[in-house]
Amino acid sequence: MKSNAPVSEVASEARRPGRPSVDRREEILDTAERLYDRLGFEKTTMTDIARDLGMSPANLYRSFANRREIDEAITLRKLAVIEDVAWSAARTAPRDAEKALESLVLEVMRATQRILFSGDILHRLCVVATAERWPTVDAFVDQLRGALRHVVIEGQRAGRFAPGDADLLADAMLCALTSVWHPFMIEANRPGDLERDAAGLIMLIRRAVIKNKE
Repeated sequence: MKSNAPVSEVASEARRPGRPSVDRREEILDTAERLYDRLGFEKTTMTDIARDLGMSPANLYRSFANRREIDEAITLRKLAVIEDVAWSAARTAPRDAEKALESLVLEVMRATQRILFSGDILHRLCVVATAERWPTVDAFVDQLRGALRHVVIEGQRAGRFAPGDADLLADAMLCALTSVWHPFMIEANRPGDLERDAAGLIMLIRRAVIKNKE
């Protein structure tokens, strides 16, 4: 098909120096993770990543301005998996809000253990991101709060949960669930203790939100 763009614009686009023809962001992130594991999290440089990919540092900087951007992008895609787990559980609430709440609590906890503690590098990234309150972490917490709110609203709509401010209830749940969702708390507990604590929290939350039968 013939392009309708002026020849000068087409030629200019083709002559753009050094710009990759495909988006290599995911490849860059995969390479960065591999090098963090091999060279060390603190020791890996942008030059190391570019060299391993066979690209110039200038091309790498077109995708990521610095190491912090790469680290945030890696963190974002790991947290996105946990977000998906949370919303997968929350979206079952119209069928059974109580079951959705239980699944949400347990699956987020287990996904956080599985994903953020699968290796030293992800653990290190998790510690830094949480301690420095990266925007990606704040956005992730908002997603978890939103999933809890969705379950509360659906439970109230079905007449199973007592009426109340859904935002306030979601905030209170999130605060309580920090003890089994927060990476620092997960690290401080043994897996068996976490499962027991999560079961206790689920029972406590259910008693607080389930509508009493008259």
